[in-house]
Amino acid sequence: MSETTHDPDTGEILEARAADGGQRYPAAHSLADFIRMQEDGQFDADVAFDLNELAADLEELAESTGQGKLKAQLTIKVDIIRDPAGFYVFAASHAIKRPAEKRKQSVGWVTEDNKFTPNKPRQGNLFGTVRDVTPRRDVRN
Repeated sequence: MSETTHDPDTGEILEARAADGGQRYPAAHSLADFIRMQEDGQFDADVAFDLNELAADLEELAESTGQGKLKAQLTIKVDIIRDPAGFYVFAASHAIKRPAEKRKQSVGWVTEDNKFTPNKPRQGNLFGTVRDVTPRRDVRN
């Protein structure tokens, strides 16, 4: 068993192995290290999975709609709480905002009793109002 040494500035234990012989998790020296530390790596894995899903969705949306630039957003939030006993609690969360799908515009008018209508007042119609509104692509929940 190795002798325990401490960093003189921080007091951190510097030995490389835990009591059971396993590797100790190193201190976070970068944001990536800090993110990987959250939930023993599960948070990092979950965000990476969601980013892959987002990339697939963006590719599918670009192909199916022909839209130009598509903008999405990833937000990572970590609440950091210092307990009076001297330890910290981290609560990491993330959110992905997908691009809004561009939709066609509609034209309408207002009737005399202030209701919206697609029919121009005092003008007849050439065609009826029944039409097929089947989605052009599969819609996911």
